Amino acid sequence: MKVLFLFAVLVCVFQTNSGDIPPGIRNTICLMQHGTCRLFFCHSGEKKGDICSDPWNRCCIPNKEEGQKETPEKADGGI
Repeated sequence: MKVLFLFAVLVCVFQTNSGDIPPGIRNTICLMQHGTCRLFFCHSGEKKGDICSDPWNRCCIPNKEEGQKETPEKADGGI
């Protein structure tokens, strides 16, 4: 009986302390970093970030070098 009680207490402790970020927020954080939640692996040219809200998903953020800009500049002749 003591083992069952100890098991129930441990389950309750681990369920309430499963993380400090509410579900669904991890996906929003990934999108704010201009990333995409992908299952298991990222595409080439993307770096793996934190986990997303769904199980097994990872945040894949485009790998941008310092010389690259987010939006290409317009070539209007420079006049």
